Amino acid sequence: MSLKKLTLAIFVSIAMLGAAPTTMAKPAGKIENATPEATVIAIAESIELAEKALQAIKDDSLEKKEMMALFKTVKQRAKTIESTTTYMLREKALGRLGKARLAYKKGFEKSDVIAKMEKSLESFRAVKVRYDEFN
Repeated sequence: MSLKKLTLAIFVSIAMLGAAPTTMAKPAGKIENATPEATVIAIAESIELAEKALQAIKDDSLEKKEMMALFKTVKQRAKTIESTTTYMLREKALGRLGKARLAYKKGFEKSDVIAKMEKSLESFRAVKVRYDEFN
């Protein structure tokens, strides 16, 4: 019995050592220590893209596939905002963006989608205000 336990313990230890480097690796696409200039640009572009998405919803100017791609672009750009002072607000804005996206995808009433997107845009603007206050 003890030989089986010892063999199992050695096997588990080796497996854990093999997995450690992959679990400690940074996520793909992650910007490490973004400069203040890059953060300002990311915030401005996120706001601009969110405004564009809101206008597209109001005008019905994009096909559903294109609109979903625009939502994705806004989300991807907003995730590049690297600032500890704005992290919670960024996550709140992304959450609201997700709710607007889901409402649009499920075909909710246009006024509901617009209201959700306006809240998201308001949150992105709050990120800018908070970042400007602290930097």
